Amino acid sequence: MDQLIVALGPVFVAGFAVQQVLELLTGWFSVDSENRFEKFKKVILGIVSLTLGLFLAGCVREFRVLHALKIDTVGTGLDVFISALVLSAGTEGVNSVLKFFKYSKEDKKATAASKDPKTALAANAVAGVPAPEALKRMSLK
Repeated sequence: MDQLIVALGPVFVAGFAVQQVLELLTGWFSVDSENRFEKFKKVILGIVSLTLGLFLAGCVREFRVLHALKIDTVGTGLDVFISALVLSAGTEGVNSVLKFFKYSKEDKKATAASKDPKTALAANAVAGVPAPEALKRMSLK
């Protein structure tokens, strides 16, 4: 997991930069006293963030998510597009990727532990499932 965080560090920084640019644009457009921007705000910021994401992922290999995850089975174009989507979400996009891998790692640990009878109790506790002994005691009550 630590290697994953280090590999996605540049992606996180780029996502943060995209998020800050959007904050600056929001502030700049909010100066409009007639609120013409409010109607198109979401669309304009979405296009700007996706464009920034495409530019960053297209120019800098370290900003590509699948490259950082060592997934080489997809083409560069798909890697750039997926990375642009993640970058356009700012830090939230990178956090989502990290959470996904954290949950999948915990699931693999719980599955591996449940296959070992010695650690089955610990696996059930991690997964939030009562141990078989606890279920027997509950049914006796």
